[in-house]
Amino acid sequence: MSNFMIVILILATALITAFIKLVPLFIKIPENNPIINKFFEALPYTVLTILIFPGIFTSTGTDTFNIIKVLAGIGIIVWLSLKKFSLGVVVPVSIGIIFLFDIIKFMIG
Repeated sequence: MSNFMIVILILATALITAFIKLVPLFIKIPENNPIINKFFEALPYTVLTILIFPGIFTSTGTDTFNIIKVLAGIGIIVWLSLKKFSLGVVVPVSIGIIFLFDIIKFMIG
């Protein structure tokens, strides 16, 4: 790839990023709209699910213990999310549960 193409790609990426960040300055979003509020509340969980969910099933394996570990991790995420815990609690606790399962597997054999 030539240096010119790299510069064009960097400029295009910068323009797209700047456009996305500047759009809220020009578009007024109603503050008390319950539909929009629910959308923004669910957005972090949705993005994390899209990024992480496929990797969960491709990185574990087909062993029964690994499938139980994945289901426990998903279960704890769903349970904490339904209890309205913040994302700063949900992510570390779910990672801790998965780590605990790995420690148990290491100790068993």
